[in-house]
Amino acid sequence: MTLARQGFLHSKFEDWIMKNKEIKPILIGVDTATGKRDYSAVAISITAIREDERKTMYDKFSSRFDAIACKIINEKLNDEQIHQLLVGESEHYSNLAAELDHV
Repeated sequence: MTLARQGFLHSKFEDWIMKNKEIKPILIGVDTATGKRDYSAVAISITAIREDERKTMYDKFSSRFDAIACKIINEKLNDEQIHQLLVGESEHYSNLAAELDHV
């Protein structure tokens, strides 16, 4: 069973993400100085957004691994339980990736 299904991560982690969310304005195709179309701003914005997404995902993975490590230590899991926990997490991420195909 994954940590998410056990309710171990969602409430604390999602609260943390929402508190640390930074909202940035995105300019779309207009040079504010001249008022003319300029799509370089769009390309820069897309690059910045993708970078922010990657940073967020890395933070999420780091927090998740920390939670797994704490769970292993606190509950004194044996090798088989650790294996099952990691397999469950792997399946959880595989399912999330599969869901993105249907969005």
